[in-house]
Amino acid sequence: MNKINRLSSPDCLNNQIQSSKAKKIKFYENLRYQGKIKPRWNTACKEGDKVSKIRQKLLQMSNETCVYCGIKIDDVTMDVDHYLPSSLFPYLAYSWDNLVPSCKKCNQNIKSDFSPASLTGKKIVENILSDNIEHELVYDKKQLLDSVNDRLIEPTFDNPEEHLEFNPEFYFYENKTKIGEITIRKFFVHKEVAEKWEELSKFIKKTIINSKNEQAALDMIKSFIELNGNEYVCLKFYQYWLQEKDS
Repeated sequence: MNKINRLSSPDCLNNQIQSSKAKKIKFYENLRYQGKIKPRWNTACKEGDKVSKIRQKLLQMSNETCVYCGIKIDDVTMDVDHYLPSSLFPYLAYSWDNLVPSCKKCNQNIKSDFSPASLTGKKIVENILSDNIEHELVYDKKQLLDSVNDRLIEPTFDNPEEHLEFNPEFYFYENKTKIGEITIRKFFVHKEVAEKWEELSKFIKKTIINSKNEQAALDMIKSFIELNGNEYVCLKFYQYWLQEKDS
């Protein structure tokens, strides 16, 4: 997993802009349609037929990759994931700090509505709602996530390498913390993940062996990453096979 630098929020979700703040509060007051939370992360902040600036900025933030598995995504294949799921924490549905770009498989099939047990059942609200809605906690991200260790890695908040380490020889992540252990168990223990990593390892090994020099191999691998994603594991395999070749 890569560390992702969170960009500033698009104007429509910016709580420092009074007009946007007022509009967001109204969003929360009119939260649902036919029992479902309105997906304004897809529909707000649009100009004409263009993609929502929320979605645009999330894709830009992650270099068009899923923050969990690392594959390349675009507006069609991306889901806007709520790190703390909107089904359990509806008053964080439009919080920019709670949104991350994910592939559909990671969001819908793997992560789904995962929530830390220590937070599940608590009423957590975005800070702009603290005077309007009864709550137990305000979503101060640093204060909240620093106090919880039964959660997943949040790549725009955490440095993933503090929680897990990739083993390129045997195609798996090793945990360093409980947060790393939970993340590995959720995303990276499936058979198809190891099979995919084994294919990547073989491809990168072959690329290094057949390239005329180290730079040519790296350029080819970077071109592959630009098309397919998986930057973190690809570069780990590159470093591993380069060392093996030189040893």
